[in-house]
Amino acid sequence: MALAGAVCLGLMLSLPAAGESDCVRVLLTRFGTVSELEVQFSGSYSCGDAWMQRGMSVRLAAGPGRQVRLKYEGLTLVTDGPLVLVRHRTEGENGLRLQGGLNLYTGDLRVVNSDGALRLVLYVPLEEYLLGVLPWEMSSGFPLEALKAQAVAARTYALTHLHPERDYDVTDNTNDQVYAGIGNDAAVIRTAVRETSGICVYYQGKLVPCYYTASNGGLTETIERVWGASAGASGYTVVKRDPYDLENDESVVRQATLPKKPGGDDWPGLMALLRQAAGPALKRLGYSDDPEQIRVREIADITADGGENEAPKTLSFSLYLDALRLDDGEEEILFAGSQAAPTEPPAASPGLYSLQSPVTVQVAIFPELEQALGLSINKAANEVWQVRAGRDAFTVEARRYGHGVGMSQRGAQRMAARYGWDYKQILHFYYEGVILRRAALTAVTLAPAFEGTFDATPGPKPTATPRPTLMPLTLKPEADEGEAVVDRIDTDSTLNLRARPDTSSEIVTRLYYGQRLAVLEAADGWLHVRTDAVEGYVMEKFVTRTETEASKSDE
Repeated sequence: MALAGAVCLGLMLSLPAAGESDCVRVLLTRFGTVSELEVQFSGSYSCGDAWMQRGMSVRLAAGPGRQVRLKYEGLTLVTDGPLVLVRHRTEGENGLRLQGGLNLYTGDLRVVNSDGALRLVLYVPLEEYLLGVLPWEMSSGFPLEALKAQAVAARTYALTHLHPERDYDVTDNTNDQVYAGIGNDAAVIRTAVRETSGICVYYQGKLVPCYYTASNGGLTETIERVWGASAGASGYTVVKRDPYDLENDESVVRQATLPKKPGGDDWPGLMALLRQAAGPALKRLGYSDDPEQIRVREIADITADGGENEAPKTLSFSLYLDALRLDDGEEEILFAGSQAAPTEPPAASPGLYSLQSPVTVQVAIFPELEQALGLSINKAANEVWQVRAGRDAFTVEARRYGHGVGMSQRGAQRMAARYGWDYKQILHFYYEGVILRRAALTAVTLAPAFEGTFDATPGPKPTATPRPTLMPLTLKPEADEGEAVVDRIDTDSTLNLRARPDTSSEIVTRLYYGQRLAVLEAADGWLHVRTDAVEGYVMEKFVTRTETEASKSDE
């Protein structure tokens, strides 16, 4: 590496301009706000006049003012503006590994000092960008045709979100598309990208934003209905039923079971809403509208209000009620038709009459019922609700994980796995009236290879898969606990530890191959586990259960 102590270089940025090629500028946010960054070179790079050997690790740090410093074995390279790591042509793996992570970030990295924090923008060729999007937006375990549909949608999304007026095009998070570099599970991902190379979605002769969602809950949405008319006309996104998402067992669904004859402790929040909603109707019938003087004796029916292609916003409840008569509250208490009628009225109720005809009330789903029943899935109030009647209870279900616009990933998974649809059929179902064709793009040209044998000159020993230290498990398991080890994943991949036993739950951290875990309990294919540092849930199929000394002593 040609470095000098405290050298200041005026770097000329020779990176591709946005919109002129298939280069996508990705703002890297997943490392958080950092003032230092570890960079390992798994390829051929330069920084101004400095050449980086494969296998080298350096640290980038924010200095005073606008300075960015590159530190390596006591030497420091200093820039007063952006520091740019430029990728050169070479054989084999060619990219960067950041902060000790496993995934490969292929492209040129532009680093700016922004008020003492490093602002990282990766300039990556479009097709390579997709290799770092698909595993995180869909999963390498999905059918190939579903992954190909995802590749086309993600490629089109990226090309319609180039922003030459600012220093990046897309972020690496859910504000745009999740991008986390190239992992080791990329074989099927590479196939999906390669077999759809350059293919994009066009509507009326123009590239269009291909929004997609994890699960639409069985009903697609349009851009206008979700983001308003200002988001642009979009005849290619329509509202219609999606049976494929609905029948996919992996689509997110939350349920609440409501007894037809509720007891005193059943869903108190819901009962309060129903008593409040029934007040006006009861007052018109000559009864008190005071919620404290109303009792829900039986729920006769529940219906979701809305049209064929409308997500309901209210539920209608048909209720048999006990209420206080305003004209003769001192008369005998009647509980006609109620076999379990109490001998005394509820507290603060001088007398309740059992109405023999049901009263129908409407209650808003958002936010009232959603909060009372705990059925929220999204931050937005957009879940699709439906009601199923059983013999003794009603089951209320909420579905949809995401905005619901465009392709449903769970729907695409079902189409490909169960019905054998190809990626074109999947895309035409979700984007109506569109044409799929290859975009005309100018290919990214890498900087020339280093002369001679420089790139082959041995540097520090390469570490192809740097791995953080495994978390300790020193606390002795209790007698009713077991142990497990993460060993049913590839040695250089990770396993999600989630806050709840649900694939839509937030990720607490990622566990590495060989991580030992204490098992607190098991249920429905999930294990509740802990280490000395964290606690959460993992899918049981990715670990091996082992015996502990405590469990052996109990035998």
